[in-house]
Amino acid sequence: MIINRSYTLILTKQSNMPTIQADVDNKSFLLYSKYNPIRDSKAFAEEVYDENAEIYFIYGLGLGYHINALEDKINANSKSYHIYVIECNRDILKLASENVDLNRILNNKNITFIRMKNERKSYEKLNKILSINNIKIAIHRPSLNIIPEEFIELKYILEEFQMKQNTIDSTKDMLEQNFMENIKNFDENVDILFSKHINKPLYLVAAGPSLDKNIHELSKVKDNGIILSVGRAVRTLLVSDIIPDYIIITDPSEYLYDMQLNGLNIDVPIIVLSTCDKNVMLKYNGFKYIALQEGYPLADEYAKNNNRKLVKTGGSVATTGLDVAIRMGCNPIIFVGQDLAFTENKTHSKDTFAKNVIESNSLREVEDVYGNTIRTSKNLYIYLRWIQNRILEEKDIEFIDVTEGGAKIRGTKVMKLSEVIDKYSRI
Repeated sequence: MIINRSYTLILTKQSNMPTIQADVDNKSFLLYSKYNPIRDSKAFAEEVYDENAEIYFIYGLGLGYHINALEDKINANSKSYHIYVIECNRDILKLASENVDLNRILNNKNITFIRMKNERKSYEKLNKILSINNIKIAIHRPSLNIIPEEFIELKYILEEFQMKQNTIDSTKDMLEQNFMENIKNFDENVDILFSKHINKPLYLVAAGPSLDKNIHELSKVKDNGIILSVGRAVRTLLVSDIIPDYIIITDPSEYLYDMQLNGLNIDVPIIVLSTCDKNVMLKYNGFKYIALQEGYPLADEYAKNNNRKLVKTGGSVATTGLDVAIRMGCNPIIFVGQDLAFTENKTHSKDTFAKNVIESNSLREVEDVYGNTIRTSKNLYIYLRWIQNRILEEKDIEFIDVTEGGAKIRGTKVMKLSEVIDKYSRI
């Protein structure tokens, strides 16, 4: 699909300063207000500034106003800092360099400007910067809206990191409270399970709507495989008289225990993320493993001080479960109910508080396991990409998708669950 783009420099009405109007097909975007770009930029700086941050990452050069405003805010608070600025849009770079003075940014020892190229080295450099501990990520949203289509991968990466940071920022106090309780109430660290199930098939059960189609087959696994269920799918399994070998749960919400586990008469070992709802550790009767997540400062510090291993989370319970399954040494790893999309316009399996999907322009279209088009959300698409990238890291594990619907997961072999059980879980 060819997208028509044009960029026009216009003078703002109140301040007589330049801004940029971008016309993308039938939509127009302004990089700054048509009235007062400086006021917009100060608002950006107020939102982004973090008194605990020393390193910032900003996507979007624009005309530099918002970057200067952030630097002014930092200097006003006498903080040491370094700012990484990245831009990939050549048209914006040209307009900025020809019409505004960028010396304050380009010749500043506290600012590193990076012109992003659509090549592997640029993405490696980007990921290295984004992995810096405690880096503050700030996306200039108007710049992200006009990112060129050849840089769609960059857009997805930035959205993924922004979502992760927003989640941490909005739940910071809750995460810390949960963590401080959880490290006092677990039975063992999940890393004692690492490499304990070498070459044993593992069925990673998520709560996607397709789970209803083949869940009954899991009763045939018995002792010839491991069933690792996300918390939301446990009730669905129990309704079908299937008891998982492990449960994994990650959400920090204080309502999580009541929604997913309360009232269940089971004694199944549970893997609990260190920032998960503290009520799980306090109230669940089964054996409790704690999973210390990579990238969360308190978990990183605790793991280092206690010589424990970390897990990668990927932002969801299913992605965390995948990383744990890989570290356990399981092979093959079989995805069950992992739709990562809205199969038949449903959000989840019928016994897991499922909802119908409301029409929305924010939904994305992806290929499903049958080669057709299916809709998914931004969050689910981020999880899909994370799973695909995690699979790429493993060369000796077979990944199989038995989900009868949902998004196609690159790197997996699509099979029927009955066929997989006959092949791997029959004596």
